[in-house]
Amino acid sequence: MFDRLKNIPAGQKYRYTLMVLSALLLLAPFTLIPSLFGNPDLCGPLCMRRFYLYFPGMSWDDLLNQISVAAIGAGFMLFILVTTFFFGRIWCAYICPMGGVPELASRITGERWKLEYRWLPQVPIRYGYFLTFVFLMPMLGVSACTLCNFITVPRIFQAFSGDWRGVAFLVTTVGMVNLGLVLLLGVFANKGRAYCSFLCPIGAIDALVNRLGSHFRFTRRIRVERNRCTGCNECARKCMCGAITMVDKIAVVDQLSCMSCHECADVCDWGAIDWLTVPPEIKHKRKKKDVEFHPLPEWIALHKPRKGFVTTRRVLLLTLVLLAGLLLWTRTAGAALQQNDPDGCLVCHALPGFAFVDDKGLRRNLTIDRKHYGASLHGNVPCGDCHASIRRFPHEEDKGVGCAAECHIEEPSEGSAYTHKEVAEEMDASVHGKGRRKGFTGGNRLEESEKDASPSCRLCHSNTGYISEVQMPRFRELFAHSDEACGNCHKDDGWRERFTGHIVRRLLGGRWTKAEGNAMCAKCHADGERMKKVKREAGRKPPEPADARFVLANASYDLTLHGRLIAAGRDAGASCLDCHAPAGLHHRIQEDEKPGASTHEDELGKTCAAQGCHGFAAHAGNEGFLHTDMHDMDLAPLLLEARVTEAPGFPAEFDRESAWSRALLVLALLTGGMLLLWLLGSLFGKPVKGKVYSALGGDRFRQRMLEMPRRKGSRKPASGNGRKAQ
Repeated sequence: MFDRLKNIPAGQKYRYTLMVLSALLLLAPFTLIPSLFGNPDLCGPLCMRRFYLYFPGMSWDDLLNQISVAAIGAGFMLFILVTTFFFGRIWCAYICPMGGVPELASRITGERWKLEYRWLPQVPIRYGYFLTFVFLMPMLGVSACTLCNFITVPRIFQAFSGDWRGVAFLVTTVGMVNLGLVLLLGVFANKGRAYCSFLCPIGAIDALVNRLGSHFRFTRRIRVERNRCTGCNECARKCMCGAITMVDKIAVVDQLSCMSCHECADVCDWGAIDWLTVPPEIKHKRKKKDVEFHPLPEWIALHKPRKGFVTTRRVLLLTLVLLAGLLLWTRTAGAALQQNDPDGCLVCHALPGFAFVDDKGLRRNLTIDRKHYGASLHGNVPCGDCHASIRRFPHEEDKGVGCAAECHIEEPSEGSAYTHKEVAEEMDASVHGKGRRKGFTGGNRLEESEKDASPSCRLCHSNTGYISEVQMPRFRELFAHSDEACGNCHKDDGWRERFTGHIVRRLLGGRWTKAEGNAMCAKCHADGERMKKVKREAGRKPPEPADARFVLANASYDLTLHGRLIAAGRDAGASCLDCHAPAGLHHRIQEDEKPGASTHEDELGKTCAAQGCHGFAAHAGNEGFLHTDMHDMDLAPLLLEARVTEAPGFPAEFDRESAWSRALLVLALLTGGMLLLWLLGSLFGKPVKGKVYSALGGDRFRQRMLEMPRRKGSRKPASGNGRKAQ
């Protein structure tokens, strides 16, 4: 291994150094470049692979929406294509760690016991897959993220750095299929670039631009001086992507496959191939005589001699500034806190350490932080509105609070008393309708959390501060002008803690971010033990226990593109409520099987098109896309699946006859076979003198790419010269 590293040409050592540096900048554990954009990896807004997907019925607005989701990735892609046009495929050869890491791993493990792919017709395979990727896969509902080395290779680095996201992906069926492809077409492929040559859509687009730019004389490309070429085929043998073919003993470069790695030029002793522009024709021209130019006159309007530091103008300016400051200071006033305790409850409940031990032996804390309560959602609601049974002091334990009770506060737009009754009725009609909405006391919290399967009002809606810590930076950014204007008068905590609730609700657009909404759903749906107790009723008599797909719905969603976008803090991703309650009725979530539910098969077209997401969803050609499973078991970590399905009394095993499972079986056999061949060949294979060719496909490579006669004992060569040079 060390000998192979030592024998790498000097120019290629420089290239590998750049790729290692790129891996440090782009991949875990550092991820320095993604972190600059607030992203943990190259997915979501940094994705360069999916914004150009085509769906039937797409409009320009849909395309622009897809680009906006991955705007940074689209910008990177444009930059890559521009550099490719002028300098060749520099990104692929010198920067991209998704191709560079497998290439380096393949190079340091030898060539003899590897899969030789370079003789295959790369252009038809590459663009056949590219058309499938861009047009057919979206229509069939196959996510572009499920076959992506831009996910797989970073997840490998994340797993080694201890990041749970890497481990979670690599132990899914989809993750193991992708890992098998990286091994089979990377580490176990001669030169390690089979994945890049066949399956990378970025490489497919980049290659077209590379071919286009090669027509111009001013662009740098790998070019051949035919009169110098001796036909030694050393460049074709070393080319990592099989872009050089010997035609009549002369090297010919296929610009649709060339990655501008420069290794062919490094090994050519005759200087017949190089990375360069076409030298211009030399034309001798007479130079003009030098002419001396004198400086032009400097024209000025006024000229006054310099005076002392203290001038009349400066005194007047300073006086005006002091007067303005004095005026602002005298107008500063404190914003009086609204009266949030008209019933006098905080006389006792604001005392530190106010607590008692109930009849179950539990210590109950009754202290209320006045400042925190005032900044909360119910900070301006009198205590008696909710605790209506309390009429005198001291009082007995509260008999219970109902969230549908009528409040004393008048709703300003209608002039009527505010109530949550309509929300409670909406909740009653939902799949969560059996959750508690009345009878809340401090003493039944434990019972509620341990016995109730359906969520209660209190479980999802805690009385936290109106502006969460996550939203505060956004609030300060959007309302900096309000701080400046209103802050002239309001300087104390009353401004930010009492009145900002109204601003956030009316102007900021919502109290919760999508990530916070998903976290609320995950309180239950990420709890496997709690989900196992759920009885599903829609269309089922008697009700059936939840299956593995339902129990692991949160885990499978987290690995989808939508889940990764939300986790990265990007609102472009669809949250749980975006799909299950797109009309704003956040309490009327229904099971998929129930007619009228937003996720029912008859409603999916409208749901996916809601909020400006997939406007083309209802087109007849997108039937497969509409039924893409957002909770696909192939995206659920196998370790979690084992825990769920092997639990005593669990109803049924999940179906493992999916296309991904069959693909995994095939890839496992192929990858295992290659690994076994490599181990046995490395341990017991006889050393080969001279030039080394792969045992699998090496003869075809010699015959089709190098124009060499077949070796004794090998199969008869195929007719023709092989691939046509582009």
